[in-house]
Formats: sequence, C-alpha cells, structure tokens
Amino acid sequence: MNAWSDGYNADIAYTHGAYRELSPGYLSYVCLLNGVRPPRTDRPFRYCELGCGQGVTLNILAATHPQGRFTGIDFNPLHVAGARRLAEDAGLANVAFHERSFQEVVAGALPPEESGEGFDFIVLHGVYSWVSPENRRAVVDILEKTLKPGGLVFVSYNAMPGWAPVLPLQKMMLAHAAANPARSDRQFDAALAFINRLNEAGAGYFAINPTIAQHLGTIATQNRQYLTHEYLNTHWEPLSHSQVAQDMARAKLGYACSANIPHNFDELSVRPELRPILAEIADPMMAETVRDFAMNQVFRRDIYIRGLDRMPAAEAAGALRRLRFTLTVPREKASLAVPVPLGELRHDESLGLPILDALATGTPSLGAIEAMPEMARHDFGTISRFLALLISANHAHPLAELSETAREASGRLNRAIAQRMLIDESLFFLAAPTVGLGIGADALERLVLAGLLSGQPLDVQPLAGFVTDALRALGRSAVAEDGSAISDPVAMRSLVTLRLADFLPQKLPVWQRLGIL
Repeated sequence: MNAWSDGYNADIAYTHGAYRELSPGYLSYVCLLNGVRPPRTDRPFRYCELGCGQGVTLNILAATHPQGRFTGIDFNPLHVAGARRLAEDAGLANVAFHERSFQEVVAGALPPEESGEGFDFIVLHGVYSWVSPENRRAVVDILEKTLKPGGLVFVSYNAMPGWAPVLPLQKMMLAHAAANPARSDRQFDAALAFINRLNEAGAGYFAINPTIAQHLGTIATQNRQYLTHEYLNTHWEPLSHSQVAQDMARAKLGYACSANIPHNFDELSVRPELRPILAEIADPMMAETVRDFAMNQVFRRDIYIRGLDRMPAAEAAGALRRLRFTLTVPREKASLAVPVPLGELRHDESLGLPILDALATGTPSLGAIEAMPEMARHDFGTISRFLALLISANHAHPLAELSETAREASGRLNRAIAQRMLIDESLFFLAAPTVGLGIGADALERLVLAGLLSGQPLDVQPLAGFVTDALRALGRSAVAEDGSAISDPVAMRSLVTLRLADFLPQKLPVWQRLGIL
C-alpha cells in the first residue's frame, strides 16, 4: 500500500467505466420525475466529478455537452494521466483533470478558474464508501464550499443492510492481503482461494450465511480491477442512508430522490405488507431507512440538492412534457416487460406498443406521445411512468441539447476511443451525443464500431475481414454456437460474416440515431 493512498488501493488502475447516472440529462430528468427543480443545462454550466478514475465518463460528458465546463479530480496520477491523454487526443477544451486529494482541494489546491463561482453539479460514484472518515468529511467540505445554491450532488455508495452479511468476508480478504504482500490483483486471487478453502472445509460462517457461497461464485468471474478496489480498501465501509443524509446536511443539502427510478415508487419496490408500516412513518429519513430494509438495499444512488425546491405539480408535468425521447436499443429488443425491485412489470400492449413504435421512428416529446390517439384511454401519469421505466431499463433516454459542436466533439472522441479498442479490451463505451451519455458495446460490437469509425466501408465482407484481423491481433478466437473456439482465419471470417449480417441491420439504425455514427 502506498503511503500517499491513505489506505486506498492504488497500485492497479480502476476500470474504464461510463455511468449513465452521472449524466446531467439523466439526473435532471429524474429530478423532474420526482417534482424536484434541477440545475439548468440549456445554458453554460459547471460540473465536477470527485474521484473521476480513468475519466471516461467525464470525457464523454464534455464531448456531448459543449455548453458545460467539466472538472475531474482524482488522487491517482495514473488515472489523471490517462484521462488527460484521451481528452487531448479528442481535442476537448472544456474538460480538465487534476491530480489532487480531497484534503488538498479543501485547502484550495484547485486553480480559481476551475471552481469559478461554484459548480452546478458535483458527482461521486462509489467513492464515498471506499474512503476514510476524514476523506468523507473533506468531500462534504468541498460540497459546502464549491456547490452553487440550487446545485445538484449525486452520490452512490455501498449500503446497509444489504452488505451486512458480506462485511466479514471483506475483512477476511483484507487481512489475508495484509499478511501476504503482492500486487493487489494477486492478493485478491490468493484471498479468494483461501476463503473458498474455508467454505469447502465447512467453516461455520458459510453454514449460517448460505448466500455467501453464491456471492463467491459471482465475484470469481468479475473484473479484477473492480474487485481489488471494492474489497482491498482499508476504509471500505457500507453506509446507511441516515448516515449519508446527516453528512450531506452539513453542506445544506437536502435528499431529493433516488437516481434508481423504480426505487422512488413504493408500489414497485416495497412489498404490499410493508407499505402500511411505511405510511405510518412521518420522518422522511426514517422512512428511507425502512425502505432500505424492505429492499435489503446493497447500493444506493442518491440525488441531493442545495436548496431543495419542490416544484408545483403542473410545472413539473409541463417540463416533462417538453422533453423529447428516443430508443437506445433496437426496436426488437425493447420490451413491455420491465424489471423492477419486486420482480417484472409487464405493461398493457395498448399502452406500450404505440410508444415503442414512436420512439423507434422519431424523437417525440412526452407531450406529443400523450397526444397520440392511441393514448386517449391512458392518463399522463401512466404514460410518464411507462416511459420512466423504459429509461430505467436502459431502453430509452431523454434527448440532450444536440448541437453541431457536440456532434463534432463526440466524433473526435469516438475515433480516439476506437483506436484504443483495437489494442485494449478494457474500453467498452462511446459517446452518444443525441442523448448525452456513453453507450456500451460488447466485444464484437466494439470491433465493428472501431472499424466503421476508422473509415472501413459499411459492407459486411470487408468489415468481417477487419474484425477477424482485429480479433487475431488481440489473440482472440471466434466462438461458435456450441461454445467451441475457432482460430482458423478462414473459419473465423466466415463466422464473423454471418454474425454481422445478422446484427448490423438492428444495430446500425440505433448507432446512427444516437449519433455514434
């Protein structure tokens, strides 16, 4: 463990993730959905990410929101160097990355031009429950000093009570790593092997916590860059909502809503038997804590506002009606059945099918959808909630304030990412300027997009040759339907050709609709 890391695992870089919940458009939409006034993004705004990691999210947001000024802060020089390189390669002038600790930021280490008159958005993904209490206090100090009145904070964190059974497991992993110095990914694998031996030998902890064996099976297949940061941090601590809300109150922040859309609807997330108990609770903080027990909450995604302003219902509905939306998946993949915490909610075809068709062929506003003749039998709340659950399921999204500048900047960024995708399999996301966020791609899709963005013709045969060559350069085989590996170049190209002919007609319209191509 490096002395400068203050107990945080810093010998291996974090993953190259891009997170929808950090998008200004998504956060603003969820606020409106819950009747909360969000910061304005139709004019210049300032945005800061604390603990920005590799900077993929921030670079994508900067490219897709040229009216914003973006600041990334991370204490790991490896993260900051890589984030800056990507921004420079894409020619992004509205984003800056700073290698600073939270305590240094509190002490005034940021250039005055970075914080300016304050930030409209400050976001932290996962960081808050991974750092020491001193660093959490520094985070709140930053929020108090640099967030504008009316500004929004997004904070996600490991939550109680869902993590309670896993607490001893993490402590055992940390203890095993401390007793066996090595690079952290090797420490994690060694600790996992040791814990599996304890399980197989019948240790009592596993006997009375049967879900832990399933948990071990899950993490065995997960990304080691993520796992070492999750399990090998000295100050790792799942937090309760009430604890975080009390911290945020010191910066004059009020809890607005969850960024996880279904969690704001008790009928979708809380068992019917528990709802009368919730209805008896007058204190909002206590009610939210009970909801966490009802759902056995593992990870919270919370939105706070400095100067929480509850909008009149008619004003919030009017703002929602003006928003335009589009599908982010092929029409064939968009479903009437949407996952919610209580299971799966299947919508009426008379409601869902016309909306899906409208989103697949255009970018209608919610008001235009409401005015469709097919919607005459459905009220505004029902229509709005169906659309909200489509967004929750990553099947749709509100449109961003698209400009030619955003389209050009996103194109430069996507070409820079595409070049990296040909040599680095850890990159999954590209900028989608139409919706203002990063869109993920699987292994085959990434190579197809890398080819198209680097100038390959939109023709199955040469594109299949490009993808086959890229797979071989990465040391990869093609995988047949029966799961067998195919390494012969001719057979690989034949299989890739068949797959491209199958999925390109579905994927191309989506990529074009989102502005990726």
